[in-house]
Amino acid sequence: MTQRYRRYGFTLIELMLAMAFVSVLLLAIATIAIQAGKLYNRGLTLKSINQSGREISDSLRRDFLQANAGKISGNASSAVVMVQAGGADRSGRLCLGDYSYVWNVPKVVSGEVKAGAGIITEVGGPHSGRPINFARVIDPDGMLCQKNETTGAYMSTVATDKVTHLLKPAGSNDVVLAIHQMKAARAAGDSGADSLYRLEFVLGTSQLEAVNTANGTCKPPADNSENLDFCAINSFEMIVRTNG
Repeated sequence: MTQRYRRYGFTLIELMLAMAFVSVLLLAIATIAIQAGKLYNRGLTLKSINQSGREISDSLRRDFLQANAGKISGNASSAVVMVQAGGADRSGRLCLGDYSYVWNVPKVVSGEVKAGAGIITEVGGPHSGRPINFARVIDPDGMLCQKNETTGAYMSTVATDKVTHLLKPAGSNDVVLAIHQMKAARAAGDSGADSLYRLEFVLGTSQLEAVNTANGTCKPPADNSENLDFCAINSFEMIVRTNG
């Protein structure tokens, strides 16, 4: 007597459909994970810019409030002193009498310009010899904004025990922000103790190749040098009062 056994299984077409479904599912999961990572990095960069901007604004506001307008560097139209080398800006200073703020331009912070005149560095400590990004310096009489009577040059070094870093120093492994522009001009008052100053500064990624410097924005995805995941730039404005 002959017995017949019926065996059930997948046909080749069914197996191929199942494999295609699994492949599409894995591809979708990978795509979502990549996009989530990009959004996370973008969010961290934007958070870093906003947080750093608030801290810098608070520090400037406090020091201006304790400053005497007659001791602030520059003149009524611009209190910021920019130091150049070869016709290009290398560093900036804003001196308030007891404290000064110093920074190097993004090209220096990112390492595109590694050395030369006009760059301000820290002496002593773990960052000795490294260009300063943006820092608050104990500087009685605003010496950092005054030229040497003999050489005609500005001071290019500051002692580490007088420095408080407000932005991560150049060479950090994380996303490094830098001051792209700083403006400070008297808005009201005279050269006496009490005056109002209009303060503006632009804070952004130090890697200039990812930034459209013409309009202060990050380059779009269509640009080959864009880096939207780690690019951010923002401007901050405020009115501060001196009351020294």
